[in-house]
Amino acid sequence: MSIKEFWETFKVQPAEQLSVIQQERPIWWVMVGAAVFLILSAILYFQLFLAMDPCELCVYIRFSQCCIVIGGLIMLIDPKNNILKFLGMLLAWYAIIQGWMWSYELMKIHDAAHMVVDTSMDFFAAAGDAAGSACSTDPRFPLNLPLDEWLPFEFNPTGGCGEDDWTLFGMNMAHYCLIAYTFFMVALAPLTLGWMRTFIKK
Repeated sequence: MSIKEFWETFKVQPAEQLSVIQQERPIWWVMVGAAVFLILSAILYFQLFLAMDPCELCVYIRFSQCCIVIGGLIMLIDPKNNILKFLGMLLAWYAIIQGWMWSYELMKIHDAAHMVVDTSMDFFAAAGDAAGSACSTDPRFPLNLPLDEWLPFEFNPTGGCGEDDWTLFGMNMAHYCLIAYTFFMVALAPLTLGWMRTFIKK
C-alpha cells in the first residue's frame, strides 16, 4: 500500500487503520529509530563533539530513551503477540512518562541556574524547588541497575545539572527532550488505542 492509499483509507477509517498499523513492524522501527537518534545525538554531538559532560538527570533521561528502544524491540519480535505487545507498551509508556518528568526537572534546574538576578527579585524564592535540587555523581537507576559501572561513558554523571549553555532557537536540551517525549506520547497514544481496539473487536 502506498502512502497516498494509506492516507485515503486512514481518513475514512482511522480507528481501523490504527489497529492495523500497530500490528505491523514499520511503525515500531520508527519509534526505535527516533529513540536511538536521541541517544546518539547526546553521546556523539553533545558529549563527544561539544565536550559537555552528562549530569545525573541527563543519564536518567538517556536511560529512559534506552528503555523506549528496548520496548520497541520487544514489540518488533512479533507485533501481533499480545503478551509481547503488553510488555513493550508498558516499558515504552514508563520510559516516556518518566523521561518527560526528568526532562521537566532538568528544565527547572537549568532555568534557575541561568536566572537573571536583579535587585528587585529574590533569587532563592524565585528558584523555588529547583534551587534546592542537587545533582549527584552517584546515580540511582531503577531496579538498582549499576549502569554507571557497566557503561560508565554513557551512564556515569560527570557534569552538573543546569550547567550547560547550549541553546537552539532559545531552547536548551531539556526543552527539546520535553518536546521529544511529547511527540512520543502523541504518537504512542493512538497506537495504544488501536491495540486495545483489537480486543474489543474479538
